[in-house]
Amino acid sequence: MIIHELKIERNYLENLIDGTKKSEIRYNDRDYQVGDILEFTHPYTGDLFRYDITHIHSGLGLKDGYVVLSVKAAPPQKESKE
Repeated sequence: MIIHELKIERNYLENLIDGTKKSEIRYNDRDYQVGDILEFTHPYTGDLFRYDITHIHSGLGLKDGYVVLSVKAAPPQKESKE
């Protein structure tokens, strides 16, 4: 599992947060895999949001090199006690 720290426009992130958006179209320059995590930082609040990749579609209907990543909100990350 890899955590991909990505940039995203505020309106697209807010649609992920409220659940109306359930996928991301991305250029596959990171070799995305099911089980990887997409991590976004809200540009105004600095809050961190994580999404698990649950399915990857490539090929039919997409420009070469692009994928559709189906995502679901990841459980909150547990903080380590040091």
